[in-house]
Amino acid sequence: MKTLRTPFRLWMTGSLAVVMASLCTGRGVLDDQRLSSSMRVLRHSPFGVKETLRRIEAAAEERGLQVLARVGPQSSVVVLASTVGGTPVLMQSADSPPDVPLAVQVVRSDDGGAEVLIPQSLDSGWLGLPAPVADELEDFPDLLGRALS
Repeated sequence: MKTLRTPFRLWMTGSLAVVMASLCTGRGVLDDQRLSSSMRVLRHSPFGVKETLRRIEAAAEERGLQVLARVGPQSSVVVLASTVGGTPVLMQSADSPPDVPLAVQVVRSDDGGAEVLIPQSLDSGWLGLPAPVADELEDFPDLLGRALS
């Protein structure tokens, strides 16, 4: 069961500047260190990075989610927009970096497949989100699993 938490700050945004600030350094480069500390492996994909990303995007679009941003070398991070518009960005505390729960990172694995990583923030239920967005966050791991089966 997920723990319900109230974020320190919460935005529903379509602003690429806010999303990029959450994922990148000041030079506009994907902040791998920040991502590695805030993401967890959801599952292994038998497909390569590009095919895994294609499948995730297709499954998301079937559910009414849009691709808001592709970030990183070969677009290895995809940020989805909710069906209500925009994507949630939240901060857990005043000194925490912003988090984008509808982001997924795909990295190549040694066997030629890919590891699919999701934000650790999905392990909590967030109070204050519009109900449809909360439902989408709850379903996000299942959506990704269906995309890769």
